[in-house]
Amino acid sequence: MESIKKTLKNIEKFIKKRPVEFEAYQDYFDTLRALGKEDKAKSFQHNLWLRGETAKMVQASSDVKAIEKFYELNKKTYLYMAQDDFHSYLIYNEWNRPAEKRFYQPRMHYLKPMIQGYQDVLDGKLDLLTISQPKRTGKSQTGINFVNMVSGRNPGGSVLMEGAGSALVNSFYKGCLEYLEPQSEYLFYDIFPNARIVDVSAELKTINLQSKSRFPTIMCRSIDATQVGLSEATNLLYLDDLVESREEAKNRDRLDDKWERLSGDVLGRRIEGCPIVAAGTRYSLYDPIGRLQEHAQRVGWRWRAIEIPALDPITDESNYEHMKEGKKIFTTEYLRNERLLLTEEQWESEFQQQPFEAKGIMFPEEKLNRYFELPADVDPDAIIAVCDTAEGGGDSVMLPIAYIYGEDVFIEDCVFDNSPPDITKPQCAKKLVQHKVSTATFESNNAGTYYARDVEKLVKKLGGRCSIRTKRTISNKHTRIENASDGIIKHFYFKDKSLYKPTDQYGMMMRELITYTRSGKVKHDDSPDGMSLLENEIRNLHGNKVEIGRRPW
Repeated sequence: MESIKKTLKNIEKFIKKRPVEFEAYQDYFDTLRALGKEDKAKSFQHNLWLRGETAKMVQASSDVKAIEKFYELNKKTYLYMAQDDFHSYLIYNEWNRPAEKRFYQPRMHYLKPMIQGYQDVLDGKLDLLTISQPKRTGKSQTGINFVNMVSGRNPGGSVLMEGAGSALVNSFYKGCLEYLEPQSEYLFYDIFPNARIVDVSAELKTINLQSKSRFPTIMCRSIDATQVGLSEATNLLYLDDLVESREEAKNRDRLDDKWERLSGDVLGRRIEGCPIVAAGTRYSLYDPIGRLQEHAQRVGWRWRAIEIPALDPITDESNYEHMKEGKKIFTTEYLRNERLLLTEEQWESEFQQQPFEAKGIMFPEEKLNRYFELPADVDPDAIIAVCDTAEGGGDSVMLPIAYIYGEDVFIEDCVFDNSPPDITKPQCAKKLVQHKVSTATFESNNAGTYYARDVEKLVKKLGGRCSIRTKRTISNKHTRIENASDGIIKHFYFKDKSLYKPTDQYGMMMRELITYTRSGKVKHDDSPDGMSLLENEIRNLHGNKVEIGRRPW
């Protein structure tokens, strides 16, 4: 191998002295391919250098025959890497197409982050890649190309492509076939000569390459279709636009159902170690992409999120302007005009990739105070609790327990559960006794008074002592939360995320808190409402049992 490297160095020196000698470039290419049998990565580095030099000669040479030779050798540098490098694959696959009809090259400048993400999936560096871009910017087309590439590399494996609705799934199927048709302009079979189509089914939306098997090389399915016994993902699980529309995204029940189907059925089609790519518009924090990201964080997957807005948030310039058939599209002017036509919510979610809940979040996660443990060697001034009892409709009992140190309020524990009262009442009593809560105020609207009475009896049975009071609230809920928000952000401290799981009651309480919007258009607001009740209660402590003031230390 050392002799090969030495030969490459010598040829490179010769090329720099006599750049017009084509034979030297050909020798260099033959030599680097020999190196590739022992060190592919090093060989690719030399190939990239040669690619750059041959491209220069195509531009600089005035000899037509020389240009043709350098052009063909430049083309070979892409073919050489096309089985392993997604960028090279995309360039080479479209080489014979007219420039104005190519997909990748006109968009290459803004697709770079996505292409790098796909490359890291290909290289085994990521378990999950999520991609969010505006519609018609090449997201799905790039995904189809990647599916074909991984299928060509391993036609004996299987890719499962999932989308929302038959129309989208059919577009996946036809999109893959377009590149694989033997008579097409694409050069897929130059790259993967052995991965030829042996069987297709328009009914089942399946494609088999090289050989027919029970689980096809590519299968396109709707997220709502039956999966059992029909599909498997060994090469890749590709998910694209699982949420059909903004209207669907606003229906939390439908999003929950979709996640249940995805997590309970579709993800089960994936064998261990098979990577996942999830692409789509970020309509909602609760959409499948957001849930997958949360799951990846929880289980320790290697993952990356690529989210590219239509207009740069700082410059307000287009991130997607490119040429299509001789015309500029997705220009800054066009996108700014689109923004004028849409509501802020539509613009932020569909174009800027900001879930509609994120605009106007009242308790942004990055603004909340966090803590690892309670202040050491200092007794709290008070330990209190409030309780917002559930009113049906899937509402949760919300009982936060606060340790108060001067102006600082540490939320040490909670009950946050939408189970029936016979389950939540004992939970509340146990927490009040466990933390030696001195006073607990229960909201007495509807059945709150009876709920508080039963909890008080349970506390006494457990041998605890807690002054349980009821209070009727008449203020508008959203106004109360809005008015309390500043005090919560400034003075409340919540446990560090490493100290609880997202599926714990504390974790679910935090999730509902950090997704509450100023518009108030959320299905459940028990967590922020409970925190506002607590903030109000602490303010009322002034002049009573506890004087809330800054500590002298």
